[in-house]
Amino acid sequence: MRFFKSLFIYIIVGFLFAGCASTAKMVDHASLKTKVTLSEPIFLNLAAMERTVYPKVTNTSDVQNIPLDTVLRDRLIKKGLTIVDNPTKANWIIHANITSLIYNKLSSMGEEAGRVGAAIGGVAGALIPGSSRDSWLGAAAGSIVGNVVGAVTGALVKLESYSGSVDLQIQERVIGGVRGKIKTEASQGTSTTLTTEREVLSDFQTYRTKLTVEATRTNINLEEAITEITAKLADQIAGLF
Repeated sequence: MRFFKSLFIYIIVGFLFAGCASTAKMVDHASLKTKVTLSEPIFLNLAAMERTVYPKVTNTSDVQNIPLDTVLRDRLIKKGLTIVDNPTKANWIIHANITSLIYNKLSSMGEEAGRVGAAIGGVAGALIPGSSRDSWLGAAAGSIVGNVVGAVTGALVKLESYSGSVDLQIQERVIGGVRGKIKTEASQGTSTTLTTEREVLSDFQTYRTKLTVEATRTNINLEEAITEITAKLADQIAGLF
């Protein structure tokens, strides 16, 4: 029993001093980091126009408790826009659809920590006085215990992220309206494609883009990720105005 107590202390102390190559990465991501990107830039005409907007947020992802609608409305009001409940009275119509929010385990210290613990335990087991008649038996026992201790300890520290995507459409009211075409291509069998076109008149110019967002942190949880992702998405959308 004294042998294993001494061995355990040696392993823990040695592990803390030796560290792992992934330790720096884990420490670097101790605080939450979030990034948002747009697939295509959008430039709106913000001059000489009533700043009225009709926002609509839908969610087709597997995670439904994402309060983007509420946070987006708050950000738009802070930008000086007036929220209207009727799209026909708005100069901008925003439609954002949350398409996905996915958990990703980027890395863990478990495997590397197990190797480090095994090496430290092997050395410690061989050096502990009176640990065994043969030093190699002590080294073997130390290696096994060190591997287990290191793996269990390292597995508790994980670098994780949540990544999501949002389809964004903004319609901007244009004086005099706009004229355009809708083109549809429908495949019929393996060698035939039917192409149809239709001219349309609209009061709105339509812009579309996709937002991708990722929140990364050591041992992140879903609630924290949703809060941060929601805030970043709302800031990005409101920043277009």
